[in-house]
Amino acid sequence: MKILIFSDSHGYNVSMACAVEREAPDMVLHLGDHTDDARELQHVFPQLTVCGVRGNNDFFDRDMPEHAVVTSGGVRIFLTHGHREQVYMREGKLVAQHAREENCGLAFFGHTHRMYLERVHGVLVCNPGSISLPRGGPASYGRLTVENGQPQRIELLDEDGALLRCERIGH
Repeated sequence: MKILIFSDSHGYNVSMACAVEREAPDMVLHLGDHTDDARELQHVFPQLTVCGVRGNNDFFDRDMPEHAVVTSGGVRIFLTHGHREQVYMREGKLVAQHAREENCGLAFFGHTHRMYLERVHGVLVCNPGSISLPRGGPASYGRLTVENGQPQRIELLDEDGALLRCERIGH
């Protein structure tokens, strides 16, 4: 199973659509700051499962949750935008704490527009960066591979699909 993770698209969804077309994922996760982009992906690719959360710029969108737990391929994944978890000051610590409370070994957040991939208190915490307005690096997104009910690897890719970083998760 292939899951693409996008964050902070801010209305520029062409790169997301190109990545979906190129990679043919089973699911897309959108971590906020322009939830309409997630809805547009769902409209353009109606067969695709798209899950998302709202960000600090999505405060009028009450149909999207602030946090979510998604189970995909037997793997529980915690999603948040990150602004309420103070990701600038504490990196992924509060995100990891919330993921552990929800019994999730993986957690994804956005908000900072910067790539981040670390193990925090036993949780693999990842910010895929921003697909449209990056800070301190290229436009980027994440790709999670799940096999036989286990996460195998998380890859951070630039907007053209070139590998920037890979972390093996599986045993």
